[in-house]
Amino acid sequence: MQQDQRDHGRNASPPESRLRQPIHASINAVIDEPDSGRGSADDSPVSLSGDSTVMLSSGDDGKGFALVETGHYYQVISAAETIILPSLIGIICSTGFIGNILIVITIIRTKKKSIPDIYICNLAIADLVHIIGMPFLIHQWARGGEWVFGSPLCNIITSLDTCNQFACSAIMTVMSLDRYLALVQPFRLTHLRTISKTIRVNLCLWIASLILVFPAWVYTKVIKFKDGLESCAFDLTSPDHVLWYTLYLTKTTFFFPLPLIFICYILILCYTWEMYQQNKKAGCYNTGIPRQRVMRLTKMVLVLVGVFVVSAAPYHVIQLVNLRISQPTLAFYVSYYSAICLSYASSSINPFLYILLSGNFQKRLSQCTSIKVKMTEREVNNIENTMKSSF
Repeated sequence: MQQDQRDHGRNASPPESRLRQPIHASINAVIDEPDSGRGSADDSPVSLSGDSTVMLSSGDDGKGFALVETGHYYQVISAAETIILPSLIGIICSTGFIGNILIVITIIRTKKKSIPDIYICNLAIADLVHIIGMPFLIHQWARGGEWVFGSPLCNIITSLDTCNQFACSAIMTVMSLDRYLALVQPFRLTHLRTISKTIRVNLCLWIASLILVFPAWVYTKVIKFKDGLESCAFDLTSPDHVLWYTLYLTKTTFFFPLPLIFICYILILCYTWEMYQQNKKAGCYNTGIPRQRVMRLTKMVLVLVGVFVVSAAPYHVIQLVNLRISQPTLAFYVSYYSAICLSYASSSINPFLYILLSGNFQKRLSQCTSIKVKMTEREVNNIENTMKSSF
C-alpha cells in the first residue's frame, strides 16, 4: 500500500481521526474540502492547532448551537494525547508483555496440556500481537499524530491490531462453547474435544481473523496533510465508508459473538442450578475432583469473558455514538480515551487472572521458575569446578 499523497486539509478532518492510533481512528472520514457534505464552512470540523478558538456545532438541522471555547480546550486534549495516554499505554504494554510471555512459556513447558490451556495460550499470543504494535501507537501519540515509520509498517501494525480484535473475540466465543460442552454435555462430541483438534480449531480461528482483517489493510494509509504532517490512519473518504467499516468491525468483533457467549453461560448457569437443586433434594453433593476441576476452569473462563466484555463494550459503544455526533466535545474525548485505555488494559490483566484463578497455573509457574533456578545453580557449580580444576 503506497503512501497517500493527496493534499488533505487538516482543518477539514475531525481532530481525532488524525491523532488516534489507526485501528481506533476508523470512525471519522477524512474529507478533502470543509464544505463537502458537512454544511457550511462555519459548521465544518476545525483544526485544534495553536491557541485558536474551537466552535462546536450540533449539526445542520437549524436547531444547533455554537459553543466557543478558548485554547484551554486544545491544551487539555493535547496533554491527554501526547503525555497521559502514551504513559498509561506504556505501563500496560510493559506489564502485559511480561505477563503474557510467562503464560505462553508456562503452557509450552507443560507436558500434560488441557484443552483450556490451548485456548489460553492462543489468547496470550493474541495479546502479545496486540502489544507489539503498542510502541508504535505510543510514538505516534507522543508526536501529536505524526507517523515516521513508513507506509508498509503502518499497514502491518494496523492489521495486526485489528487481527487481535477478531482473534480474541473468536477464541473467547469458542472457549465458551467448549466450557458448555465440558460441563453440560461432557459425553457429546468427545471425539472433537482433543488436544490436536483444539489446536486445529485455533489455527482456523487465526486464519479466519487474517481474512477478516483485509478491509483494514485496504483502507489504512499514511495521509499527508497540508502542513506536512504524515499520519497513519484509516482513509475513509465518505460517510458511507465510515458507517460500513464501523458496523463491520463492531458487529464482527463484539456484537455478534456476545450473544453466543451469553447463551453458553446462561445454559451453564441453568445446568449448575439444576444440579444443585437435585443434589440438595438428595441430601448430597458431588464433590469429585474431576467435577471440581471442570467447575474451576469454567469459572476462570467466565471471569475472562467478563473482563473481555467490560473492557471492549465502552469502546464499541463510543464508536457507534461517534457516528451520531458532528463535533466531539471534551466529555466525549475523555470518554473515548478512557475506553481506549480500558480496551488495551485487558491485555495486561488477563495473564494475572490466569495465575490468580487457577491454582494449577500457580504450581506450573513456580515449577518453571524453580527449574530455571536449579539450572542456574548447576551452571554456577560447573563454572566453579572448572575454575578450581584450572588452578
